[in-house]
Amino acid sequence: MKRLLIGIAALVFGLLVLGVGGLLLVDANHFRPQIQATLSQSLGREVTLGKLHVVVWSGSLDADDIQIGEEPAFGTQPFVSAKSLELGVQLWPLLIHRQLRITSLTLDQPSVRLLQDSAGRWNFASFGGAGREPGSAATTPADAAAQFSVDKLRINDGSIELKRASGDIRRYRKLQLSADHVGMAAAFPFAMRAAMAGGGTLDLEGKLGPWNAGDAALTPVDAHLVMHQLDLVGAGLVSSGEGIGGRLDVDTQIRSSQGLLQSKGRITANQLKLVASGSPAPQPIEIDYQAGYQLGARTGRIDRTTLGSGGAKLSVNGSFDNRPKVMQLNLQIAGRQLPVDQLQSLLPAFGVVLPSNSHLSGGTLGVNLRAQGPLDGLVISGPVTLDQTRLAGYSLGSKLGGALSLAGIKAPKDTVIRHAEATLRIAPSGINADPLSAEIADLGSLTGKGRMAADGKLDFRMLVKLDQTITGAGQSGQGIGSLLGGSKAGRLLGGVVGATSDQGVGIRVSGTASAPSFKLDPTAVTGLLKAGLGSAVNKGSAPGIDAGKPSQPASRKDVLKTLLRGVLKPKKDDSGSGH
Repeated sequence: MKRLLIGIAALVFGLLVLGVGGLLLVDANHFRPQIQATLSQSLGREVTLGKLHVVVWSGSLDADDIQIGEEPAFGTQPFVSAKSLELGVQLWPLLIHRQLRITSLTLDQPSVRLLQDSAGRWNFASFGGAGREPGSAATTPADAAAQFSVDKLRINDGSIELKRASGDIRRYRKLQLSADHVGMAAAFPFAMRAAMAGGGTLDLEGKLGPWNAGDAALTPVDAHLVMHQLDLVGAGLVSSGEGIGGRLDVDTQIRSSQGLLQSKGRITANQLKLVASGSPAPQPIEIDYQAGYQLGARTGRIDRTTLGSGGAKLSVNGSFDNRPKVMQLNLQIAGRQLPVDQLQSLLPAFGVVLPSNSHLSGGTLGVNLRAQGPLDGLVISGPVTLDQTRLAGYSLGSKLGGALSLAGIKAPKDTVIRHAEATLRIAPSGINADPLSAEIADLGSLTGKGRMAADGKLDFRMLVKLDQTITGAGQSGQGIGSLLGGSKAGRLLGGVVGATSDQGVGIRVSGTASAPSFKLDPTAVTGLLKAGLGSAVNKGSAPGIDAGKPSQPASRKDVLKTLLRGVLKPKKDDSGSGH
């Protein structure tokens, strides 16, 4: 038995020596034309190989370099070029029958060019047998493609340059691809990983096939796509000069069949900024989406999509067009009675800036917006409502509080908004609000219009009507009316201030969104003075004005000084008399 085992071992060793010796005697370049022809027929492109070498221990053939030709309509540069190619082969058929049977294919450091023409057709559409190489056998490329198969396909440290018809270019580096049981006639599993331009990684894993020899872009795919830290600007999705940006984490399932690519998953947006006038959102924003994309038309739809955080989600539906250089959107964004506290992180992304050291607290938000235009130049327009919320840390009353202080009423430290509504237009140039109205607790109502420029500068013109409880208009013993009493100046100033309840007072808001500035509109002062003087004349003469004589022209500043002296003098007399 021992001798038998030794004999078997010697026989095996002899066969190995014979095989190795046979390989050493084989001129690998003898098979180069056969390999090139086989690969050319299978891929539908001319394939050229450099010098071949036999690698004894791995039982493979190595080529110094490889090039896969381009479709003539896309130029003369190679579709794929690689530093080296390793072909795994079956040794016995090669040694005994000189037959080449490829079992594996490994490309090192390949460079792939993916190009799209003006009609939307890709240069890889004919890949896999759309045409027959001159001088090839009678077997059609489709038949050759169906017969082609390898047990293992590997790509190491590759790169992809993707250029769309619109001219924008995207690059992927450090490409790693592995696929097993690769064939054109049936689906096969694959896994791919790459580094994206601008940072971030892409992982795609699933099944591909059967191969569509007529248009490779229509080959079915069912895969799981994960992207980490996709930079919108760095990846070329938006222009760097438009002020739009953010980083996305994407986790989605994609399925493609008969020209329709469907995807469903979640996107987590970090530091998202959708308009130039905005600022990066301080908290991550979650987008649960479902989309369909027509590969031929290059258009698609977004349905049953939500955007927001926590329990506050905006619904998003509409269409997109991927034919232009930057994707065009036409979306409807809607939400009703959304909790403001959970939407705070979304506001900066849309360009909503609050005064410094303030924040919204409580209440609900309602929106019905249309977002149209390119991704890096969206115009978002429509009505927005705000109910029962508090602008904590900012007192609008103190900014408009001359009348409140005069009446002895202390403005609250926060601004309580009972109801506010505006029709907004959010564009790269800024935000327009026309019209705008609000009901503010312990203050009154505001109506008007205005805009905030992309740099945050404000230009609003508002009409403020103070509550009658503040002005004392039409009441006795309340507000400013009770403070002024029955003096002539009191009746005159009381008429002026009381007009702020009926006619309102014009206010111009300037400064910036983080530090707004409020000033009285001179044209509104004239109207209030006329109303106040008319009221005072009905009740008695104003101080310094003889009712029996025509009044002399006076500047607005002079009239206001007269009114103020009339108000202050009774207080001085009262203090001097000890009352």
